[in-house]
Amino acid sequence: RSNAFNFIRDERLCANPLEMIQRYISALFYFSTKGDNWEESISWLSSRHECEWKGIKCDKNLIITSIERDENNLAGTIPYELCGLPLLKKLDLDNNQIGGTIPRGIGRCRNLQTLDIDTNLIIGSFPESIFDIPDMMVLDVDKNMLTGTLSNKLGNWEKLKFFSIYSNKFEGGIPESLGKLKKLSLAYLDNNNLTGMMPNAVCKNVPGNEGSASNSKLFELTADCKGSNLKVICDCCTACY
Repeated sequence: RSNAFNFIRDERLCANPLEMIQRYISALFYFSTKGDNWEESISWLSSRHECEWKGIKCDKNLIITSIERDENNLAGTIPYELCGLPLLKKLDLDNNQIGGTIPRGIGRCRNLQTLDIDTNLIIGSFPESIFDIPDMMVLDVDKNMLTGTLSNKLGNWEKLKFFSIYSNKFEGGIPESLGKLKKLSLAYLDNNNLTGMMPNAVCKNVPGNEGSASNSKLFELTADCKGSNLKVICDCCTACY
């Protein structure tokens, strides 16, 4: 954080406080994820507006809406200050070497719609505040080392379409509230330590399953429901592992 502060101080830019905060957070993201070791860091920390730094997208008012730095040898951790970007809708950091946890205060990212951080080294559980994000549509955290149980608060994400948590260390049962997500089309739950029955409320969202509605949208549902590795009893899964 001192590196980001020094970057802003040394620039001596004349800007309003909100503009300075956005630029500081952008620089902080670079330093927190070991930007000096990125495979490609064109324009980052240059004198150009941060909206022109590769991987950052902004709206017409030059307010950041997206940060996309996938497959770029990022390491370090995700700084909690990213939620100081009030219009951030997309955070795409998959296929890197990022460690640490999902920031505890990520629920302050109120406009976040896509959190794509699969194939990293992230540990810990889902922080409670993540379920306060009202418009989550894509949650892709597979191939990490996440632990803990799946909260019933999953049902808060009424707009969720894509939910991928495979190849982690989640345990416990699959919450009934997952069945409340009527827009969910893909749910990959396999290669975890989840156990028990797939809730009937979830199965009813799989097209062609007994009791499913004509507009059911859960086209792909996976779990550990096969052979000697059977942990989840699931008659409606589209694939078992």
